[in-house]
Amino acid sequence: MRTVKIVSTAVTFVLASALHTTSSPASDSPSGVPASGSPGHAPVSETSLTLSLSVSGGPARSTFLRCDRDDEALPSFGTACGMLRRFGGDLSKMTYDIDMICDEEYVPHTASASGTWEGRPVRFERTYDNRCEMTALTGPVFSF
Repeated sequence: MRTVKIVSTAVTFVLASALHTTSSPASDSPSGVPASGSPGHAPVSETSLTLSLSVSGGPARSTFLRCDRDDEALPSFGTACGMLRRFGGDLSKMTYDIDMICDEEYVPHTASASGTWEGRPVRFERTYDNRCEMTALTGPVFSF
């Protein structure tokens, strides 16, 4: 058993001038106006992320997370949004329970996120030794 310790790793959090996401609801509008807004009105928050998780190099599972609206059908997403808000959308700074005791089983979990957080482009990818380590650092964000 070991205690998860935060180690500086090569984590990507890029603020770029543009990020093209084809699954964004805003891109589905023919006028280019976000679905939640109208001409001349900006949405309350421009926060939507595509989250992906791959275990041991297998096929990735993905889901779409939008934090600027409540979705009671998926209450864990509210918790994931709360976790992301705690760290200002910077997934590389997330810590949930760094004192969680994890075994040393090596079953790599690669978590990634791309999209926007409050209008800023986000790109994140990190491989954790196992699910326990991933949960200790990301909490509910990649629990789908």
